[in-house]
Amino acid sequence: MKKPIFNLLALFLSLFLSLSLFSQTKVSDAQLKSLAENAVSKSLEALANSTLEIKDSLKYPNQGTKDFKWQLQTSGDWTSGFYPGCLWYAYELSNDEKYKNWAKKWTSGIEQQKFNNKTHDLGFRFNCAFGNGFRLAPNDPDSQRYKEILLTAAATADSRYSTVIQQYPSDWDEKAKTIENSVGGLVDVMMNLELLLWASENGGDPAIKDRCIAHAKNVFRDFVRADGGTYHIVRYNKDNGIILNKGQLQGDVDESTWSRGHAWMVYGYTVMYRKTKNPEFLKNAMLLADYFIAHLPEDKIANWDFQSKLEHRDASASAIVCSALFELQGYITSSKLQKQYLNQAKSILASLCQLPYFTEGKGTNSLLYHSTQYFHKTQNTDVPCIFADYYFLESLIRYRNL
Repeated sequence: MKKPIFNLLALFLSLFLSLSLFSQTKVSDAQLKSLAENAVSKSLEALANSTLEIKDSLKYPNQGTKDFKWQLQTSGDWTSGFYPGCLWYAYELSNDEKYKNWAKKWTSGIEQQKFNNKTHDLGFRFNCAFGNGFRLAPNDPDSQRYKEILLTAAATADSRYSTVIQQYPSDWDEKAKTIENSVGGLVDVMMNLELLLWASENGGDPAIKDRCIAHAKNVFRDFVRADGGTYHIVRYNKDNGIILNKGQLQGDVDESTWSRGHAWMVYGYTVMYRKTKNPEFLKNAMLLADYFIAHLPEDKIANWDFQSKLEHRDASASAIVCSALFELQGYITSSKLQKQYLNQAKSILASLCQLPYFTEGKGTNSLLYHSTQYFHKTQNTDVPCIFADYYFLESLIRYRNL
């Protein structure tokens, strides 16, 4: 007879704790504005200091250590474009030429990757670095060179298109190598379509846009479950395109949803709608966003996998969706729905601008803490990640521009 009472008390305690946490993250517009302004100020300071920490402009931060020091990679790493992208965003936020000069310095080292056809992630490298540079410094002497580099990188990325699966495939799957005639598609590739779409409008092959549309339609068909959750990878027979299996690489188990992969999808379909104005892609983006939002804890920072019982927050996933929601809400005609998405973006941003996620006071040059890059590699769990910082800054810019 005591067990139901105990369960009732446990439920009451859980609700109390949830409400307490919610009250800590719910802020007024005036409070959010203050939090965002402080985050911008402290982020600019941290980014200026980061150039002294990193020093070598041919090295790029990827993830942080447990004591908040950046680990560095070469331009060959998929994350290399995010750091110069952060510096370009710092220039956009401050209009201070020193950030522009630093951004150009770290951007130039990525150019050698423009012919790298062994990766599906050229969009991350080039759009974040050269793309932001071309957008923010159109009158700079390097502007035309940036455009040519972007077009070359996009042509390289486009060369990977598979007419069999009608997608841009990925080689980043060790398991596929053990499956005969297997080729994999990843949700991550949705984030690399923006570079390709830009190229199709700016002197590249116009047919690239058609290939991006085919890719996006087929990914939604094959990767999204009936409940709105997503697979990270779908493996196809490379000769006839028949699906061999579906699952996760960075998620918990094959039938769970890896939150950052899902975030890539929310953002990617928002971009697809921006570039095509096809209402199908707006509907896709909203369905995916609704799933993400519905699975968030009270403080709005996603667990690394939505179905995992292992609790590891991923601030990067929420930062990506925060930025996407600020854009997505602007495309929605229903004032009620628009307000709902905008309020969700604001709530996520409020959490990101405060402890324990914003790193102010920790003596670090990273901006956000508690990201999970790759749970199955323990050194990548609960650390700063450069892509979290990038989409956090983008969220601050989009909030400021409302």
